[in-house]
Amino acid sequence: MTRMSRYIPTLFLAAGVAVAAPACAARIYDTGYPQATYYPPPPPPRVAYVSIATQSGYRDGLEAGRDDWRHHDRFDPAHSRRYRDGDRDYDRRYGSRDEYKREYRSAFERGYREGFSGGGGWRR
Repeated sequence: MTRMSRYIPTLFLAAGVAVAAPACAARIYDTGYPQATYYPPPPPPRVAYVSIATQSGYRDGLEAGRDDWRHHDRFDPAHSRRYRDGDRDYDRRYGSRDEYKREYRSAFERGYREGFSGGGGWRR
């Protein structure tokens, strides 16, 4: 019995800590506000408008980049005649020709970069 009596204070201390710790932690994180039980659904995804110039330029750039990569040509989007012209599929209903060319060339460069790098790791 004397061996057991040595451990009784330690057991009481451990039991006290085990009971008090969660209560103290709950008090620290209690903000006083009711807990939310309802989470609203996420907003619907945004659908971005993509102009004809952007669609056409990206598609043409992707094709040109893949072709240049396949033929081991150097990275040069301005090499393409479609990039230099910049007005493929243009119609005056789309607005200014200069604005159309800016959008087309910007999208062409993005598509070209993706097409040229998507073919693999080896470059000439």
